[in-house]
Amino acid sequence: MSNLPRNRLEANGVYLSQIGLGIEHFARGVRKVKHLTKEEHSKHILKDAFKLGVTHYDLVFNLPYFFDVFREFMSDKREKVTFTAHLGNVYDFEKDRNMLSRNLKHIERSFDGMMEQLDVDSVDIALMQYVRNIEDYEKIKKNGIIEYLHHLKEDGRAKTIGVSGHTPLLLSKIIDDGEYDVIMFPLNFATGYLETTKNLINKCKEQQIAVIGIKTLLKGKLFTTKKTDLAAYYSGGRRYSLKLSESATPSQCINYALDFGADTIVFGVKTVEELVENVHSFTSGKGLNNYQELVKLFDK
Repeated sequence: MSNLPRNRLEANGVYLSQIGLGIEHFARGVRKVKHLTKEEHSKHILKDAFKLGVTHYDLVFNLPYFFDVFREFMSDKREKVTFTAHLGNVYDFEKDRNMLSRNLKHIERSFDGMMEQLDVDSVDIALMQYVRNIEDYEKIKKNGIIEYLHHLKEDGRAKTIGVSGHTPLLLSKIIDDGEYDVIMFPLNFATGYLETTKNLINKCKEQQIAVIGIKTLLKGKLFTTKKTDLAAYYSGGRRYSLKLSESATPSQCINYALDFGADTIVFGVKTVEELVENVHSFTSGKGLNNYQELVKLFDK
């Protein structure tokens, strides 16, 4: 077997687990989990995720109260885990909520605060968060944010850099315009059949750009035989309404995205039970290509 890196992430010494954990769902609140604070709830999920072999974590939102939990989690395993930090999401302390920002000063302050609170010298991936359209991308460039992203890598504060979005065609244009190590976008049954998705995956392979798939589980909407709707941002701009004769499994969804071209997929959970169910489904069905009927359904 060749020891050559598969992509630019590995060339920069960043190795991701096949499945990663997104923190946005469980870190915001405890939902129906009784008698736990947000911090305790988060600790339980992180602890169990690592036990199950999940070593990549996606810090999609700037949540200051969660960073203390994540710092403690990483304290004895920094060399064993990787994480993505998103630029473009800042925390408004006055309004107590997150907000999308294209203000360079806000982004710099947010990133510096995160680094200090996590007590790290560098992040594994610094990702420009959720580029919505070409006008948004031009604004990001004009405001100096892309330049700042590259400076983070040059200064060693980010091992690799990338960009995320929901539209394959837009991401194709972005990676043609600049040099990135990784992209993140929805990769699932509803986006896989699109020619724009296929073209983007091929372009990433040619340029050795790593692919992180998100919304792969389609928010669990395929895990039922009831009629369900899929929002456009999950499926490349097209709304879906469908009813399955047989419910899908997390394993089918994850295997499809990995087989299609993702280097890793990141999903969110609300409870430890949901985490365990998803991971066990994947590990028990790993490498099984038993999703053809679902592919046919979406191809139609």
